[in-house]
Order: sequence, then structure tokens, then C-alpha cells
Amino acid sequence: MIERGMFSGAQALAANVWDTLVRGLAFATPAWLTDKGWWPGYAKFSQSVPTVDTDDATIGQFRRAAVLLPFAKTLEEFRRQHPVPEAFNRHATAHAAGAVQYTAANAVIALMLAVSVLREIDDQDYSVQLHA
Repeated sequence: MIERGMFSGAQALAANVWDTLVRGLAFATPAWLTDKGWWPGYAKFSQSVPTVDTDDATIGQFRRAAVLLPFAKTLEEFRRQHPVPEAFNRHATAHAAGAVQYTAANAVIALMLAVSVLREIDDQDYSVQLHA
């Protein structure tokens, strides 16, 4: 879709794939869920994403950080009284479809995030629990 200039559609689809992968990782990682095993919501989930201690980090930790650290920014919520964010944002892509959020740059970012997470899941054999 991006190759054909259909950036809005590409962004929407990539955001949905990325969101599905994020939830799949969360449901396969009990520490990322509530005590009852429920989805904690995007704000709480983004606080659970592992960070990297740069003084004593392994290559694996840096690699994981490169894939997971964009989650917090991308998962920020916005409310109607605030302007739609210009940077790629899952919440705005889902609930504020329009020219501010849907851009060529955001479509590429959404696609890159989806591919990077999918690649890391495949390469590192992460557990993913998809529920459809």
C-alpha cells in the first residue's frame, strides 16, 4: 500500500497488526498483566516495558530496547480537549483518523514498528498469545 501511495490504509493496517502483536506479547508475559491476568490498559502496559541500564546492558537487552522502547510514546493516549498528535500514535490512528495523524511519515513508522516487533518475536522465539 505504501508503494502505491495509500498511506492512510497502510498506517491503519500496520497499527492494527502492531497492536495485536503488543497485546499478544502482553498476554504471554504474566508480569505485564494485572494480578488477575487481565489487560492493564495501554498506560499501565507502557510502564511495564523493560528498560535498559546502559552501564551494564547486554546486546540482547539493547536489541529488545530498540524494539520495545517506542511502545511508551506510541501508546500515549490523548483526550478530545487536546489536539490530535502529529507523531504516530496508536490511539489517534484508531480514534482520530484524519490528515493530522494519517501521514506518509506515520505510515512508514507504523509499518516499521509492526515489522520490527514481528521480526523480534520470530527471531527471539518470544511467546505470543493471540486471542481472536
